[in-house]
Amino acid sequence: ATVADAIGERFRELEDQYPGLRFVALMDQGDYIHMAMSAVVQSLLLGGALAILILFLFLRDIRPTFAVGISIPVSVLFALVLMYFSGVTMNVISMAGLAIGIGMLVDNSIVVIENIYRLRAEGMAPKEAAIQGAREVMGAITASTLTTICVFVPIIFVHGMTRQIFMDMILTITYSLMASLIVALTVIPAMAQGLLRRNVKPMSNLAKKLMGGFERTVRFTLRHRALALLLAIALLAGSGRVSPR
Repeated sequence: ATVADAIGERFRELEDQYPGLRFVALMDQGDYIHMAMSAVVQSLLLGGALAILILFLFLRDIRPTFAVGISIPVSVLFALVLMYFSGVTMNVISMAGLAIGIGMLVDNSIVVIENIYRLRAEGMAPKEAAIQGAREVMGAITASTLTTICVFVPIIFVHGMTRQIFMDMILTITYSLMASLIVALTVIPAMAQGLLRRNVKPMSNLAKKLMGGFERTVRFTLRHRALALLLAIALLAGSGRVSPR
């Protein structure tokens, strides 16, 4: 985008310098960069707003919500730094990868802050709650992040034009996911220790109802495992039937 803007500026200077000279841009790829950047910013703001809203509805406390909100720009900045040092430029493909990764940046932070909040609500001290809360879910969010990254790993073994096109996207997604994991296990517990020093509120009635419904669903599934398996197979077959070919 910077190169395209500089070329356009130079064209205008030449037109002013030589009367009668006109340049007509048939295609400007800088427009696609601007669109990708706008998509990244829009996804960032929308994802952050939805995460804040959902957390606030469940916890009814602005403090953990603020911690998750801070984790989004920190993770993005972390990913951009890794992109810079690995030679990944700001182009359409890399920005598309960052836009995809932004949607998953808050997942790990939400899991960690919710667990810390739960321990604080049970009466645990702030420091112990931050350490124990992050430790309890560390394995789960690490495995979840790594399995998501592994989905994109096979592109590394592809050769030719396909690898050149999609490599920046894969690296950007990987960087953003790894950044979210690191932030969730370091920044979030550190912020939670300071923000959750005062007594925290118990879960809202909405959260309690959802948790109760989830518990009943899990108990029903465990009692009827064969039915749950058949339902999963039916959903898989049905999705295959309606998917476009």
